[in-house]
Amino acid sequence: MFHGLDDNDTDNNETYVVFKGSSMRKIPNPRRLISGLFPILRWSRSYDVGQAAGDLIAGITIALTLIPQSMAYASLAGFEPQYGLYASFIGGFVYALMGTCPQVNIGPSALLSLLTFTYTNGTNADFAVLLCLMAGIVQLVAGFAQLGFLVEFVSLPVVSGFTSAAALTIASAQIKGLLGLKFSADTFMDTWKNLFKHIGQTRMPDTLLSLSCCIVLMGLRALKDIPIKKPEDDKGKRAAAVKTKCLWCLGVSRNAVVVVLAATVAFFMFNDVNDPFLLTGKVTPGLPTPQPPAFETIVGNRTYTAGQMLSHLGTGLIIVPMIGILSNVAIAKAFAKGKTLDATQEIVALGFCSVISSFFRSMPVNGSFSRSAVSEASGVRTPGAGLYTGVIVILTLVLLTPYFYFIPRAALASVIVCAVLNMVDIAILKRLWKTSRPDLIPLLGCFVCCLGLGIEVGLICGVGFDAILLLYYQSRPPLDVKYVNDGILPPHYAIRPVGGLSFAGAERVRSKLLALKRPKEIPVIRITTIDSLTVLPDNNMTVNGTALTNDVEASAVRPAEVLIIYCDSLYRLDYTFSQSLKMLVIDWRRSGRVIFCNVKPAVKEQLSHVLQDAIYCDTEQLRTCLASTINELHNTSDTAL
Repeated sequence: MFHGLDDNDTDNNETYVVFKGSSMRKIPNPRRLISGLFPILRWSRSYDVGQAAGDLIAGITIALTLIPQSMAYASLAGFEPQYGLYASFIGGFVYALMGTCPQVNIGPSALLSLLTFTYTNGTNADFAVLLCLMAGIVQLVAGFAQLGFLVEFVSLPVVSGFTSAAALTIASAQIKGLLGLKFSADTFMDTWKNLFKHIGQTRMPDTLLSLSCCIVLMGLRALKDIPIKKPEDDKGKRAAAVKTKCLWCLGVSRNAVVVVLAATVAFFMFNDVNDPFLLTGKVTPGLPTPQPPAFETIVGNRTYTAGQMLSHLGTGLIIVPMIGILSNVAIAKAFAKGKTLDATQEIVALGFCSVISSFFRSMPVNGSFSRSAVSEASGVRTPGAGLYTGVIVILTLVLLTPYFYFIPRAALASVIVCAVLNMVDIAILKRLWKTSRPDLIPLLGCFVCCLGLGIEVGLICGVGFDAILLLYYQSRPPLDVKYVNDGILPPHYAIRPVGGLSFAGAERVRSKLLALKRPKEIPVIRITTIDSLTVLPDNNMTVNGTALTNDVEASAVRPAEVLIIYCDSLYRLDYTFSQSLKMLVIDWRRSGRVIFCNVKPAVKEQLSHVLQDAIYCDTEQLRTCLASTINELHNTSDTAL
């Protein structure tokens, strides 16, 4: 027997399914699932002319940034410029259907292009397309399996060190383009070695052009910061607003302006015999034919099967999708403006963008901070802005590719260098030095390893440094040990562990608590004043304000015989720690007792499997329990005598 909802009852979160002889079960409402997977079904209901105008302006502005960038990033990845354009239009269409952040624009990025070059260098475009497909599949698995939390294990210092090192690596890789050199290099170190080896082959026209392009790019970028004085009259205010907007538009479209100017110069100076510039060359016109990625390809005289292609991509099958997830989630969080972010939906959307893009000969894609900032400043309203950007890229592929022949490589290299140098985060060093100096270890470790060993190995090293630092702190859980002698309860020691206790800190905690039975060996304890007794960090004590500085005087304070562990803030302890706790209770029972107060049911069940005669109580029973325990200890001591 099936009981569903009425057709008009579409806003309920759940549908109830009841079977005979069984209890009611809840299943998700299919309409909710579909609208959750395709957010466009929600925001399109209120889509109006004003939103469409904002998205159109943002889409055109993004296209002016994306088209020259994508061609440059294709060259960075080691492929022909059209592959950057192939990666620039499908992502916008898919993200408009499934994305949640209006500012995100899916396409090639400097970081993923560098990673693509790392894993596909010496092969052909089929490897990059397959990498795009596999990255999307991994992202979809992570999204549907709710594995988005894994990105939280990569800390911000590691991300900063990684992106800064990647930016320097990318900028270094473009130096040969800036100087008109031709050599092959895979890593940061190889690039600089080959640069000094070939420095004598520098082409002066390319060098002068790239220098001019960099100056113009930085100058145009500064236009938006030029203050325009606003007159008091209305007409003057409108004129000032128009000037400000024009300067902003010119600054935002700086990449397109520089590329067009450089191509114009190259066109008029073109010479078939002795051309002064290294040019982009012929760009394949038209749209790619939709087809599945190739699972078999030929490179030189060697045929690669699907297994050999995947084996060649290696760790890139994990690193590339992980970096894509990190970037997209970080961008979405940055522009969420306090709103709740559905990180899982963002991961799923990125996965579908990658998978579908791979059927159009795309290399790996993700969001870009620079394009997102431009989109925000352009007044974007919904993810639908990607539709307009995609249409403009398609028109570019169909109509303008013959004119890309004259774009100098030095101009594209200048676009990349000026874009990625902003990724170098120097300010974080000062912030970490003031707030959390230990975090400098994973940041600098990741940065140095990325430059010296390669960015993919460096990222793994950075995560390793993070893990070591995390384990270090786990092995030293905060333990505020107090000696309580307040005149209300009998003298005792009290601790209040917080959170979870794991194997990493088991032995250290046990040693510290056992030392309480030997006052001369008490480790450093936080200064705590409880009425007449203060425990100092150097183990000196004061009683009623009188300092006890030697062993004879200190012995006047009798160590407590009972340790109370307040468990109201403890939610978990692992097997190793529970065994260590068992040994602690056994050791204390020789001359004292351990009382567990306010134990949560789950923790109590764990302890019951380890401790046979543990003493439990709550706050109301504590006084009685503590008094009876101390009486029992005294009676036992008298009997022994």
